Amino acid sequence: MPVPPAASWISAPVPSLAGTATVPGDAGIAVRALVLAALAVGASDVEGVPTGTDPVIQALRTLGARLEGGGEGAWRVHGVGVGGLRQAPGLLDLGNDRLAFALLAGVLSTQSGDTFLTTTGPASLFLKAAMPPLARMGAALTAGHDGVGNACPPLLVRGTGHAVPIDHRPLAAVTGAVKSALLLAALNTAGTTTVVEEAATADHTERLLRQFGADIVARHQPDGAWAVSVTGHRELRPARVAVPGDAALAGAALVAAALRPGPGIALARVGTNEHRAGILHLLRDMGADLAIEPLPAPGAAVGPAGGLGVGSGGGAEPMADIRLHPLAQPLHGIEVSAGRLADARDLALAAVAGAGARGATVLRGLPSALARHVPALAAALTRCGVSVETGADHLTVHGDGQPPRGGAAVTVEADLAPAFLALGTATAQPITVHCPAPGGGPGGVADAAGLLNALGGAVTAG
Repeated sequence: MPVPPAASWISAPVPSLAGTATVPGDAGIAVRALVLAALAVGASDVEGVPTGTDPVIQALRTLGARLEGGGEGAWRVHGVGVGGLRQAPGLLDLGNDRLAFALLAGVLSTQSGDTFLTTTGPASLFLKAAMPPLARMGAALTAGHDGVGNACPPLLVRGTGHAVPIDHRPLAAVTGAVKSALLLAALNTAGTTTVVEEAATADHTERLLRQFGADIVARHQPDGAWAVSVTGHRELRPARVAVPGDAALAGAALVAAALRPGPGIALARVGTNEHRAGILHLLRDMGADLAIEPLPAPGAAVGPAGGLGVGSGGGAEPMADIRLHPLAQPLHGIEVSAGRLADARDLALAAVAGAGARGATVLRGLPSALARHVPALAAALTRCGVSVETGADHLTVHGDGQPPRGGAAVTVEADLAPAFLALGTATAQPITVHCPAPGGGPGGVADAAGLLNALGGAVTAG
């Protein structure tokens, strides 16, 4: 049963988690699929869309696409073609969905018209990194300012009908949102636009572009960098997209179940993209008995008459059914390199797993994007009775093979909160989790609470 968003949560201990559950769809993949379906010519079907996607659905309707809900997360999207979105009559409010904000900023930058976009999610880093390359393509973007020199929403996108292709290789690391915005901007640009990354980031956008028939090539550069190129002015074909379950939400349930003895749990249709499923491999390395049964890729092609065809899946996301078998002994601590952590959610889950493991779990070499979370994460763990050590780019968590005492109120960002809801299911006393900016949208804290409760947890809004 879905749990409504809230700013505070109480996770109470339960003897164990058990049963089978379906993991809510991966919000990032769903939003990408909906936007690309709106740019295709014809009707696409997107299945497994999580709740909380109303802002992007409404925005796409305002821009001229027709979206029909079929229930149970199924949507049929009648696209308008690349460059065919209409000008919005007013402000497009994407709620807290900063990814949808980024994608639409890219799409609208390379078609004529003025559009105002806004989001309540953090967008300053995206704007700082994305505005210069989008301007090089010909768009004029004007953002607000937060009073200390940082760009922030709302954003006025003055798109160009004569976009110029670019090669973009910044000095700083490219984020997935910036890469995706530029690749979508390239769809309505004559010529080939290339984005170069020092190390490949999540490839959800690239996979979906292939499913929708875009002219996209990804390859290693001679210096080892990763380059993704899109050649524009090619219509997208309709597709059928099966959105997998969110790997981070699945990770929260698996960590919660692995913190103490129990009968095990089973999770259906979980996304296992190599860029997002690091927590699964970490749990295995810590001693969890995980059975990962890959599922066949769904057909993605749509026949010329509009009927759904059955194909090889093309760029379809990999997914699997996952079962955690009963633990023979407690998890044990391991050393984890930063490259195995997809994002802040994985960082928090690895730390919480270490809190219930025997020995030290060492997370080292953390990049600045993850290291900035260490102080808050360490403080919250300490309040729950966990012994930790921190440094500029590392976190060490000491465990004795038993869940910690809990009984604390912690304040953390929404990305860290699901890990503490998982911890609270196993501690001796409940944990209260406060989120100053609650992640009530898809893939957020409410979805984590609902999944844990479906497996026997006792998480309530505080």
